[in-house]
Amino acid sequence: MANPADLQAQLKVMRIGYAANLPGKLEEIERAWERLSTDKWSEDGIQAMHRMVHNLTGSGKTFGFALLSDVARELEEYLKQFAQAKTAPNEEQLSRIRGMLKKLRQVTLQRDAPGQSVA
Repeated sequence: MANPADLQAQLKVMRIGYAANLPGKLEEIERAWERLSTDKWSEDGIQAMHRMVHNLTGSGKTFGFALLSDVARELEEYLKQFAQAKTAPNEEQLSRIRGMLKKLRQVTLQRDAPGQSVA
């Protein structure tokens, strides 16, 4: 049976690695959004962006980033309607998505907030 202290140390290393990779994951999501919002809206594009956000939703809680996961879930659920309906959002909806992405960025950068610590 594994030593609990060793498991905690391994989990801490994994959380630190996850936190280090968050800015890159967010950049990927933002690049996907940039393509969708400035180029032609595409079914493949919204599906890809939805999948990236979905991955953050699940992995966030796994690695101790509950707030990140909650914010990502809100965005994921909102994007899901466009992915399923295969329609582009209107200006108001685009603005809401931009706001959610801004919130996601803020949460991603809050690594030292309660419940977001990598220690």
